[in-house]
Amino acid sequence: MEAAMEHDLRSQIAALEHSYRANSPEKAELLDKAYRDIAACASTAGAPKAGGEALDFALPNAVGIPVRLSDALAKGAVVLTFYRGIW
Repeated sequence: MEAAMEHDLRSQIAALEHSYRANSPEKAELLDKAYRDIAACASTAGAPKAGGEALDFALPNAVGIPVRLSDALAKGAVVLTFYRGIW
C-alpha cells in the first residue's frame, strides 16, 4: 500500500513539474532554483553520524519545558532524530 501511495505521489509531482515547464517559465525557474538550493545544502560532510557523540544542548519538549541532553543521558540511552523541512 505504501509503495502504491509513494508511486502515486511521485506521479503527481512529475505531472505538476511537467505542467510548470510547459506552461510557466517563471515557475519552472523557481523549481530549478529550489532543486539547486536543496542540492547545495544536502551535503552530509558535517552532519552527525549514527553512533556519534553529540554536544550537550537543551530544547523545549512538547509542552515547552527545556530538556537537556545530558540529563536525558543520565537516565539511559537517547535516540536523536533530525528532521529536515519547513513545518
